[in-house]
Amino acid sequence: MADYAALALSLKDNEAFQRALDIVKSGALEALCTIDHDDAKGILKLQATIGVVNDIRDNLDAFVRQGKPQPKAGIA
Repeated sequence: MADYAALALSLKDNEAFQRALDIVKSGALEALCTIDHDDAKGILKLQATIGVVNDIRDNLDAFVRQGKPQPKAGIA
């Protein structure tokens, strides 16, 4: 069985992954500032994008809290 806590911790510490999430979220936030207020479908899509990024980060935090990440054994 996978050690979800350790996997989640590695993703939380992965700068490239976190930067990718930041770019997706900031792009959606910027688009929300300029989207036509009558474009309900577009607004919902952007809000959903932001929600997914937030959910990914919340789930990673939850996996770390629920588990006890064990460092991988090194070569002796």
